[in-house]
Amino acid sequence: MSSLEPKSNAAPRRHRFLLHLFGAREGEAEECRYMATIRLWAARGSKRSGTHERAFTDENDLIRTVNPLLENGSDVRDVLSHIESPDGFFYLLHLTAEEACKFGWRR
Repeated sequence: MSSLEPKSNAAPRRHRFLLHLFGAREGEAEECRYMATIRLWAARGSKRSGTHERAFTDENDLIRTVNPLLENGSDVRDVLSHIESPDGFFYLLHLTAEEACKFGWRR
């Protein structure tokens, strides 16, 4: 007999999200303003999945938020030059809803 009730010891459900990190320089300022957009990843583009965004307070905020979600040995600092390029940098990550909220995700 199977139960439809969720298991209390089940791990939080993860979904694939496309995370786009990019930097914006304002005027002639040397400092870069880091931003992220996040959306559910789909093999075929879906208009149902909205895009949400978040601005980081500084480079340290970006590092503190992203690094814990990367595989061991990966570091967002290794791709800062890509993030600051015109195209930015994309990650495809398996995240829980709570983790995705750190990038502005709302259901």
